[in-house]
Amino acid sequence: MLLFILIHRCLFVTVKYLKDQDFMDQFGRRLKKVREAKGLSQEQLALITEISQSQIARTELGQVNTSISHVATYAKKLNIDVRELFDFSDL
Repeated sequence: MLLFILIHRCLFVTVKYLKDQDFMDQFGRRLKKVREAKGLSQEQLALITEISQSQIARTELGQVNTSISHVATYAKKLNIDVRELFDFSDL
């Protein structure tokens, strides 16, 4: 019974969606910088990652809170360590 009450209460709890706009902007600028350093257009990156060009554009503009799986895909297809996408020191 206690488990039911806990589950029932959890269903009605409002979860605040958190996002850090500055971080999203920095990540987007970093992705763009790495992509351009590799000589790729957004369209070319979209082709090799199978992530839509519009999604890449929105990520680079800091308009979307991209997923971890997308971050891993970007790193893999750009042939870089995933940590490089989070190195904002040169922005």
